[in-house]
Amino acid sequence: MSYPGHLALALCAATLPLAASAGAWKHPVDTGFSSTSFNLRKTDQGLVNEFGYYRDFGISPRFDLGVDLNHQQSQSTRQSGHVMVFARLPLRQGADTSKIAVELALGGNHTNLQWHPMYRFTLSIGHSKATNPGTLWGNLDLVYEKRGDTPHPLWKLNANFGLNGNRRVSPLLQVETSFGPETDFNYAIIPSLRINLSKLSGAGKPILENSDLIFGLEYRHENTQSFGVKIALWHRF
Repeated sequence: MSYPGHLALALCAATLPLAASAGAWKHPVDTGFSSTSFNLRKTDQGLVNEFGYYRDFGISPRFDLGVDLNHQQSQSTRQSGHVMVFARLPLRQGADTSKIAVELALGGNHTNLQWHPMYRFTLSIGHSKATNPGTLWGNLDLVYEKRGDTPHPLWKLNANFGLNGNRRVSPLLQVETSFGPETDFNYAIIPSLRINLSKLSGAGKPILENSDLIFGLEYRHENTQSFGVKIALWHRF
């Protein structure tokens, strides 16, 4: 790829606010993304709170490295979560084409602090298009996940869509699905607003540069229906 092509790709990866992860977009070397999120859901079994932390970094032109942490706790004191380390390998990253990447994650998951090995394989496809309001972008993840405490693997198909422009507030939509042998089809729909903290100033300075605050409403169907809110802080560095 020519130098202008590398520059365009770097600018795109540095400014495109991908939902919860970089997805198909490979990070330029020495740049990265982090997301700290908190969810609160009302279910038939009471309130469920969930904490998530995600961070990835461009190690070399050939791959990114990152960590993915998650912890859930319900009013019934049931706890679950996972800790994973992953590598992202770009397959297609042209400046004017769809982005394709694969990701391999290894780690462990727990239920009430009983830990088991876990692995995950992800194929990501992303695309962006310049429009008058800004850059429309979308990312699709196909995930194969195996947890050590379950007999069958789980498949997930997740989609993220957003608008990146010069506005202080932009829309974001996340759709999550999961299915597998002897497992019901589950899904979640999370429409959100992304607030660009770089464009909100205090004393003449940005509140927080290269960062976004996410407010979302969540509808989730997992055996039963639940409604909740999601707050996240994204940071690009």
